[in-house]
Amino acid sequence: MKTIIRYSLDLVLGSGKAMRIRTSQFVLAALLMLASIGVLFFMKSVGIGGMGDVRLWAACSTAGLMIVYALIRSGYSLRWADPSLAFLQMLFAIACNAAAFALAGDGRGVTLPLLAVILMFGMFGLSIQQVMTVAVYGLMLFAEAILFSLLRETERTTYLLYGAYYFMVVIVLASSTFLTWRLCEMREHMRHQKQQLTQALEKIQQTANYDELTGAANRRHMLQLIQYESQRSDRSANPLLIAMLDIDYFKRINDTYGHQAGDVALQKFTKTVQEKIRVTDTLARWGGEEYLILLTETELDLGLICLERVRAAVAADLVKFAGSWISLTVSIGVTRYQPGEAFEKTITRADEALYAAKARGRNQIVCLEQSADTADSLLDIGAVKAG
Repeated sequence: MKTIIRYSLDLVLGSGKAMRIRTSQFVLAALLMLASIGVLFFMKSVGIGGMGDVRLWAACSTAGLMIVYALIRSGYSLRWADPSLAFLQMLFAIACNAAAFALAGDGRGVTLPLLAVILMFGMFGLSIQQVMTVAVYGLMLFAEAILFSLLRETERTTYLLYGAYYFMVVIVLASSTFLTWRLCEMREHMRHQKQQLTQALEKIQQTANYDELTGAANRRHMLQLIQYESQRSDRSANPLLIAMLDIDYFKRINDTYGHQAGDVALQKFTKTVQEKIRVTDTLARWGGEEYLILLTETELDLGLICLERVRAAVAADLVKFAGSWISLTVSIGVTRYQPGEAFEKTITRADEALYAAKARGRNQIVCLEQSADTADSLLDIGAVKAG
């Protein structure tokens, strides 16, 4: 039974979420129209005076509903800017409402509340320009409907009653237009607030994860990445390398040219390194002039080639500051993550390799495979020196 119901709903409303929203909105509008048809048939059956051909009006209204439904359900309406055809449905519903007013005879007063309900549907889906168009369109149609009805009236009091009817139409259309304008303003205000909130969240995220001066990832963010990648390496057995970098004699730059020159040097260094590493690698400012590179799914030989490219690019670059050219070199220590070990231990080993590179004369790469923290541990150091 549930399967049959689900199949029937999919057949009528469609299976896609967007399609269901459009067809569900149409069903609500269609139910309102069908209720109006039922009311007019009821008034006709109880003998309300002066009523016109309700059957013809009902047939035209139903045919219009079927056409709109076919356009939406078939997906043909996707060719237009508004696939739900909300604006078209509003125009059609108001035309039907005005026609109902003209043929309802002595019971035409019941059609005016339906106009208010129809306009409520447009408050949430139409732009203010479309609602103003609907208002002018509605005023014109109801003016024609009233003139059509007045051609058959002779009593002066009836003229005043029709004037009151039209005044109510004006009130309903004007108030709905004003409310829609206010809703549009509120939506725009909320959209602006949402945009500001998104920008603020992005800024907070940027501040939380990236270094403000250089734009590289910060220490906190890198620790999270290392923890994640080390766990992934444990599961997949993919190699993982960690490299520590330190700009050689950076203190001399600050002492000679000032801290502003040091900031420029850090920014230039970061840009150079990021251009030479792969998109899958991550550079982080670890602290001061010390950096860390995380090389994922990278064998040691390939990692050394990549790091040598970085070292050579830094040595070849010059930093321009206040008419002076400042040269930089970098010392690099690299190690391979050992499956199952604490990632803090891997970082410590990379740091030991960096100190070995600095002790050997700087501007070079040292690879340390195992830490020398116990007497019987194996130390395997390989160095790539500047040419």
